[in-house]
Amino acid sequence: MTLILKKARIFTDFKGISEKIYDKNIHVFYTLYFNSKTNFLCKSLILWLFTSFATFGQTPKTFELIKVDSSFIVSTEVVTALPAEVKFGGISGIEFYNNSLFGVSDRAFNSKTNQNSYIFEIDSLSQVSSAFRFFEVDNAESIRFDNSSKKMFYVFEREDSTGVGFINEQNMPANLVAFSMTNDSLTSENRGIESLCFDERNNLWFAFESSSNATILFFQSPFDSTKNIYDLSKIKTFLYPFESKSCLKAEQTINGSLGNGITEILPYDTDKLLVMERCFDGAFITMKLFVSSIPTEGNLLSKEQVFDFSIKNEFLGQNHALKPDNMEGMCWGKEEDGRRILYVISDDNFNPKRQRTLLLKLREIDIQKSDR
Repeated sequence: MTLILKKARIFTDFKGISEKIYDKNIHVFYTLYFNSKTNFLCKSLILWLFTSFATFGQTPKTFELIKVDSSFIVSTEVVTALPAEVKFGGISGIEFYNNSLFGVSDRAFNSKTNQNSYIFEIDSLSQVSSAFRFFEVDNAESIRFDNSSKKMFYVFEREDSTGVGFINEQNMPANLVAFSMTNDSLTSENRGIESLCFDERNNLWFAFESSSNATILFFQSPFDSTKNIYDLSKIKTFLYPFESKSCLKAEQTINGSLGNGITEILPYDTDKLLVMERCFDGAFITMKLFVSSIPTEGNLLSKEQVFDFSIKNEFLGQNHALKPDNMEGMCWGKEEDGRRILYVISDDNFNPKRQRTLLLKLREIDIQKSDR
């Protein structure tokens, strides 16, 4: 247990100036979202989408799949140190720090008695070398180390609420912002927040998983270095073009499990985000990556597909198709030979008979040497 707790200290290293916990009042979001100007932009975007499909077209992949891990070794020390109801799996978020991958579970194996999230350290040999309870956080969906505030941030999605939080100076979870999962129009069909990142301009970004509209709201909050906080009073909203039924048949309807959703976002370039979309049709899952460009004027994001990991994708050789699973976590890794490395991980929902934890390693393709 001493070693496990020692490993947990990496999270407590992210201590900055003392800051007060943010008020949960989120009227600023409703003001930004429901004003008449934004409604007008929503209508304009629908027209823009119909006139822009020809522009997007088919694009060559900018990532290639180079490694897949689906078998993980959990050390005896980790097994004996954790409660009996905690097992490796249910990974909903992943982050790269200090040359290691850290996955976070959205709950314990026995979720009836334990909704706590746990952190698992995964080394280069697919061995789970340490694990510990993620402080007092329940139902985490994404984790991020923030270099600006020197804090650990996370996204949560619970039965009653969803939002963004961080670990404060007392090593306790504190909400940055929260939304109701029961009576908020932004969380319809049990779709909360699953994605979180920090861009190169020191902005915090998060987005809701899905929407019944032609767009999804992306939120951007700037960092105030004088107060060591993210300033919610200066938050901006952007509209991301979205097709909620991208993999569904005409007679199918989107609900809490069926349909398309945004499961993670990352900074891509100075004014671009990498967005992972995952769609489930009741039988199969498709996963696509898009590069979304942030406009200099207005709030309409554009997007371009850069990777398609579908059931037709074969990595293990002929007659051994590698099917995408419930892909939820994504992070940048350490560059190799000057190329960026991207990790993507799936949530097996603690259902090993039908699902498995997949850790994908993708490499960014050198565009100038490709056929583009």
